[in-house]
Amino acid sequence: MGKVLATVASFAAITCVCAGAHAQSSADAQGTAGAFYAGKVVRLLVGYGPGTGFDVYGRAVARHLGRNIPGKPNIIVENMPGAGGLTMANHLYNAASKDGATIGLLVNVFLEPLFKNELARYDPKQFNWLGSVSRSTPLCFTWHTAGLKSLEDVKTRETLVGAVGRYSDSYYFPQIINSVLGTKFKPVLGYPDSGAIGIAMERGELHGFCSFSLSSIKSARPEWLDHKRIDILVQLGMQKSPELPQVPLMLDLATDESWRQALTVLAGNWEAARPLGAPPGVSSERMEVLRAAFDRTMVDTTFLEEARKMKLEVDPIDGAAVKEVIDRLYATPASVVDKLIAIRAMD
Repeated sequence: MGKVLATVASFAAITCVCAGAHAQSSADAQGTAGAFYAGKVVRLLVGYGPGTGFDVYGRAVARHLGRNIPGKPNIIVENMPGAGGLTMANHLYNAASKDGATIGLLVNVFLEPLFKNELARYDPKQFNWLGSVSRSTPLCFTWHTAGLKSLEDVKTRETLVGAVGRYSDSYYFPQIINSVLGTKFKPVLGYPDSGAIGIAMERGELHGFCSFSLSSIKSARPEWLDHKRIDILVQLGMQKSPELPQVPLMLDLATDESWRQALTVLAGNWEAARPLGAPPGVSSERMEVLRAAFDRTMVDTTFLEEARKMKLEVDPIDGAAVKEVIDRLYATPASVVDKLIAIRAMD
């Protein structure tokens, strides 16, 4: 929590400096926005179903974002699951209103256009980003009754792990681990979201899941940790969580440089793990207001206290930083992108 508070304090300082530099234009924008947003309903779309980690975060933000927008609009959450988050991303980009009254909590969809996924009908560089609530470290873990306590165990036995789609991290990660370490993960497709995968694991239909983050487990399934119902095998982010010092980092286990580069792309996708965006075409004035409201919410003491009680990790970056993450991902060498695309063809 100390790291989170330090990050939030730094974020608050940056926000104050930026606010001072743009005080006059912000005041004008805030006044105009107050007239627009007063009495309005703002839709916050979530690309996964109710009860998932993203849904929990989306609803927590929705309870506080509205009072930080001039005019104090009511914010309602609408779940739009499907295709590992692509359904919502496509809707937000192509069909949602462009007046600043529709935003979305997007679900790890930065990479799909880069990977030439024809189902991804959007350009992540063209979304209007408010910021990201947190960064995350995705995990690969097994259910406690599966008898698979380590990656060495998974090398000896086929291990069924849930996947929300062939174009999702829950499919990519286990396939990469197989390629690098010789494990026997078998992604099982067809689950709509992480909540459904969790239920399937608890019923014994699956052995595990690769891509749920520690913060999502703590917020959506805390009993898994409290009652030791999962065995965490490996961390899949850019760096280890300080709460899991004994669990290996996949980047440390990959000795082949090309596979390290591929893992870095997928892990880098989680540097802006819970980003809020608006569709292209929203006016710069309204985006200025929405970004300022997001910044204020991330240092709002009431929001932070609720997040603490709910065990939600708040480690925010602003909209410009989200764009930097996307630009870095899209500078990935073509050979690495091709390697990741080839994983889609794996059975």
